[in-house]
Amino acid sequence: AVAIVAAAHVFAAVNEEPRTSGSRIPDPGSRTAWATALLAAAPLFWVSGLRPMSDLPGVAVALAAQAFLLSGRTHRHQLTWGACLAGLAAGIRVQTALLTLPLLAFLLVRRAGPSGPAGIAWRPIAAFAVAVMLWAIPLVVDSGGVDGYLRALGSQAGEDFAWVNMLWLEPTPRRLAFALYETFVLPWGSPLLAASVMAAAAGGGFVRLVRGRPALMLLTVAFAPYAAFHLLFQETITVRYALPLLPPVAWLAVGGTAALGRLMPAAAGALVAGALLVAAPVGAAYGREPHPAFRAIGDASRALASARPGAVFAHHSVWRALRAADDTLPPVPEPPRLYEWLGPVDYWKNGGTAPIWFFADPRRTDLALIDPQARIDLTHYRWAVADRPELSGSRPLGADWYRVPAPGWYAEEGWSLTPETGGLANASAAGPDHRPITAWVRRRPGPLHLVVGGRHLGEAGDPPAEFELAVDGVVRDRWRLTFEARNFLRFLDLPDGIAQGDGRYARLTITSHAAGTDGRRAPVGVRQFDVQSADRMLYGFGEGWHEDEYEPATGLRWRWTSERSVVRVKGASGDVGLTMRGESPLRYVDVPPTVRVTAAGRVIAQFKPDRDFEWDVRVPFADVARADGAIAIETDRVYLPGPAEGTADARHLGLRVYDFRAYPSSP
Repeated sequence: AVAIVAAAHVFAAVNEEPRTSGSRIPDPGSRTAWATALLAAAPLFWVSGLRPMSDLPGVAVALAAQAFLLSGRTHRHQLTWGACLAGLAAGIRVQTALLTLPLLAFLLVRRAGPSGPAGIAWRPIAAFAVAVMLWAIPLVVDSGGVDGYLRALGSQAGEDFAWVNMLWLEPTPRRLAFALYETFVLPWGSPLLAASVMAAAAGGGFVRLVRGRPALMLLTVAFAPYAAFHLLFQETITVRYALPLLPPVAWLAVGGTAALGRLMPAAAGALVAGALLVAAPVGAAYGREPHPAFRAIGDASRALASARPGAVFAHHSVWRALRAADDTLPPVPEPPRLYEWLGPVDYWKNGGTAPIWFFADPRRTDLALIDPQARIDLTHYRWAVADRPELSGSRPLGADWYRVPAPGWYAEEGWSLTPETGGLANASAAGPDHRPITAWVRRRPGPLHLVVGGRHLGEAGDPPAEFELAVDGVVRDRWRLTFEARNFLRFLDLPDGIAQGDGRYARLTITSHAAGTDGRRAPVGVRQFDVQSADRMLYGFGEGWHEDEYEPATGLRWRWTSERSVVRVKGASGDVGLTMRGESPLRYVDVPPTVRVTAAGRVIAQFKPDRDFEWDVRVPFADVARADGAIAIETDRVYLPGPAEGTADARHLGLRVYDFRAYPSSP
């Protein structure tokens, strides 16, 4: 409500900006009201008004500061109040300084004039400084002093620049196009609505450029600095960061409809109605049920009556909900950001044997470093508005509650089993080419088998990599990987299991070093790994599959096939089921391809996908045995991204597969 009232005052002040000749820009009496209504109905503004976050309160105080500053053009004391509010707004969200300080400086310089009194600015500047000190001093004290505050600030800035996909770090036309789309289209929740609003805003900008440049100048000073900062340095997929840019867009859009004369109310009303048709249902869906994290916490609290975990862990985004919830769960220590799976790892390494609970962000993939057979007892909690563009970048968009018994194995740092953990291994130089990577395998007497796969990450001319796999210090396997081969996939039998020894878990390590003595490195990553009893089927992605890919902002994960991609199965004792879910190939090729699943040259199934697909295929055991466990997915059409997109990408892309599973299938 404060933001709406403040915005109305800002719009009125800008609309009444006098020309240098003394005349006023023609302004229909309803222009300010329609601009305010469009802002209030904007889907991002509407949803932000329902969320208990600092974004809209910060914008509200910043808009109030702007309203006072603009009023200060004729009432000098209003500049002081505006500067004071600007200082307070920065304490809510520091980025709001870009909405207020440039406008304050512009108005002070213009009011003073080339020969005006230099002391005219001291009261607003002093008011701003006092307002900042009101929150800055307690903040620094609460942070443990200046050193503590600077450490926290440096840590946050380091995370932003290390893990955020920003235009400053990727200054390409493609990244700019995405940033503009995420900033000016997604906040409106509908491509059609966004196109209508942006077309009207473009028209309004042109009209103001021709007939109202002073007003356009004020708008530019008030909002352009934030727009530049947002596009360059912020994660634009986090759409709520674009909230401060809705007021100028709404003002310009209504200005565009004003060019229609008497039709302006109908045109502006259509924009407002369209915005409400998008925003109101989203708001209703948002308020209909608690966030998934709190639903998971509530169910877990009620489950304590029948089961109590040995420990509780969470991804950082869900841990914040755990910290805020009023529940009876055991205390959950703050997890290390990006390394949350190490909490359970430390629990098991220190002798913990009772089942644990883990509250996971579904977009995160680090739990792949824990035995998949230990992660099958879980409950998914999804958000009705998770796919809404106005909420893009929210953390978390859902929650998964895992009940994890003592696993058959778990891994420490350095493994690249997902793109996320591979990025961490690369960033921290923790891969097997730097130091041994360690997994812990539960000791058991029966026969075991394992699968391990990886990739040479170097360039042409780099030396081969020599690998060693050891269990309890005893080398069990050695192999060599060249850059030309690029990938490896190996199955290893442990017929005697793992003997009893020191601790419940045996230490399995993989090391790699460059062949030769010229000092060059051979960078590698271990991409696939699993250990199971010999009577349980294992599988791995063999030749023809491209690298696993991942979009952190959405949690979307996929892997491309090529013309022929092989899945290798080990330990099957019956038919093998395959489940594949993927994207329509027609987004990349002109006609549906013919896709075949084959084993030992025999066609098991055939498809012609012309839309997003999900297939279930059963491969008879006789064919699996005859093919020595090699099941192929073949397609007669591929997409060549290099020639199509003008890049150096030489891959042959067949199907974009979001989910693939191989499993024993009863005949």
